[in-house]
Amino acid sequence: MNEKLFIIFGTGPDAVGLVERITTPVAAVQGNIIDLRQDVLHGLFTLFMVVDLAAAALGKDEVTDLVGRLSRETGLDLRVDEYRPLPRRGARQPLLLILLGRDRPGIVAAVTGLLKTYDINVDLAEMIAREGVFLMELMVDLDRCAIPLENLKGALRRRMGELGIDTLFQSEDVFNKKKRVLLFDLRTSLMAPATREEILRLAGLPAASLETTLGRGEGDCLCRAAGCLEGLPLEVMTQVARAVEVGSGTLELIQTLKTMGYQIALACRAFGCVAEVLRAKLGIDHCFGVPLAENDDAMTLTGELEEGALEGLSVPALIQRLARLEGVDPAEITVIASDPADPAAALPGISLRFDMKRILDYHNQHILSRQALLGLLGSFGPPILQPPQDVPR
Repeated sequence: MNEKLFIIFGTGPDAVGLVERITTPVAAVQGNIIDLRQDVLHGLFTLFMVVDLAAAALGKDEVTDLVGRLSRETGLDLRVDEYRPLPRRGARQPLLLILLGRDRPGIVAAVTGLLKTYDINVDLAEMIAREGVFLMELMVDLDRCAIPLENLKGALRRRMGELGIDTLFQSEDVFNKKKRVLLFDLRTSLMAPATREEILRLAGLPAASLETTLGRGEGDCLCRAAGCLEGLPLEVMTQVARAVEVGSGTLELIQTLKTMGYQIALACRAFGCVAEVLRAKLGIDHCFGVPLAENDDAMTLTGELEEGALEGLSVPALIQRLARLEGVDPAEITVIASDPADPAAALPGISLRFDMKRILDYHNQHILSRQALLGLLGSFGPPILQPPQDVPR
């Protein structure tokens, strides 16, 4: 085969039309692109492109000049080098390895170190870590693996389990990924404690009033919050939810997960009317909230939860429901949960900003009474409070 291969690679600020601005001059000199990998990470454009210049009658110096000109014109840091591909081994035993869980330092080093220990080559890797969530997919070759597959699975599960990471495997038909579901199970309030405390302060309410009115237990808190909202127009709740802004990191995480083929579900202890608005805002497949009884004729809230409102939000019930809805095995559903014991911790995967101005305007205009404001703050999930500090004697 008469090939004259070069690899053009580089990075730089992303802009519309970069791929066209690079490939058009290459085509103009009769360059044939035989491989191209391009991505954008946090606004950083990356490119790896293998070009066959056998028909171009260009020397290495001329190719270097061409790439230098493209680098100056695009603002990218582009390089070029001759490319001599190594022949692939005929025998391959591919395995798709998926790691999913809460993000923390050292996960990538741990898995790649273990794979190296057992002489396993990584052919392709893709990962994302945003908003406290870690997902990595590795296509590996087990042809030279030093231990049986079952032992490898056990070793990986143990090592990743130490880091709080679920490990999934697909050894058959690896190039057609199974449908998988990621369930965010958020048991604490969707509103950050600092935002909640600021609203109470600006409304002239004592910080302790929320706990006094709503209590601390999950079920008790939600029932009391619903009671505080009796007679409130449903539109008020809906408008507050619609004003919520989703963090850019959350949107990037969800878009990347969906691009990688995942179905996304969110279970929260916010009332159902809030959860439905969030489902649309986040662009996710499912969002389960606490069903709140509504007066359909008056379009107001009755102040009561629907019967058995919390029973359907248990993790086993949600997994079975999602398995039916998506037609997947329950083993293909991964749960990432918040920590109810640490209400100050960021919600995994989900970053929301509530519109304090809208909420306080409703309160200032007496649309939200004192009780209704407290109920509204509880409608986003149980505001589990820190235990009171001991008073020095």
